[in-house]
Amino acid sequence: MTDDIIKNRFIVKKDGHIAWLIFDRPEKLNAMSSQGWRDFGAHLRDLIADRSIRCLILAGEGRGFLSGHDVGEMVEHVDEFANGTYTLGDLHENQKLLQETTRLIRKATFPVIAAVQGVAVGAGCEVTLACDLVVAEEGTLMGFPEVNVGVTITNGGTWLLPRKVGLAKARELAYTGEFIDAEEAYRIGLVNRVVAANSARGEAETLARRIASRAPLAVQMHKTMLDRGMESSLETMMNFETEALCVTARTKDHAEGAMAFFEKREPSFTGT
Repeated sequence: MTDDIIKNRFIVKKDGHIAWLIFDRPEKLNAMSSQGWRDFGAHLRDLIADRSIRCLILAGEGRGFLSGHDVGEMVEHVDEFANGTYTLGDLHENQKLLQETTRLIRKATFPVIAAVQGVAVGAGCEVTLACDLVVAEEGTLMGFPEVNVGVTITNGGTWLLPRKVGLAKARELAYTGEFIDAEEAYRIGLVNRVVAANSARGEAETLARRIASRAPLAVQMHKTMLDRGMESSLETMMNFETEALCVTARTKDHAEGAMAFFEKREPSFTGT
């Protein structure tokens, strides 16, 4: 494992084909300031540029995964709006920083797993929505409390949430601002697995290693196809599947996978 890199309230580390990006502001339950969202995006870009990464795990230090936007900064902005030192232009720019993290997670060629404990609320819950897979510890609280403080969902949640849990449940969560626990989140499809306390990172790593051991190009194409399939017709996706097969069937990894199956051994994929 490479040495941990601690920078700007984030811990970045890499172990083989698996990378970790860990929020490191535990005294604030990892709440993000505008600068925090900027740094989050910068770290994501660096990781996406690393062609050796096959899976990324997001996690949070301390008692929470990510408690959303820093409420202290929100209060400051209310005062600054009143005296004219914070403008709608500033708000738009900060929104770009926030929303770019969702775009980057979805555009990443590798799957992104959220290892969640404590709280994942507001924009923090929206980060989990953007992830491909979510592992949550028992007792975790998730939800969208924006209506409780007089603002709206901001980070792609109104698009992502109904696609995960259905429109009826998305409306309930968005209108009430109520939190749900990990078990309910699992029941409605917001998370993939619920594990015991202090187990989310271990389970996420096990899952990441399993994914990283698979043929990378095939995994990448599945991520792309499943995303496109949410907005496309069956005929369009079957055509896309044929194109993807024509690419993957000619790779060295396909030859290796087929031979490994025939020889009853684990394949060794190289991404070629």
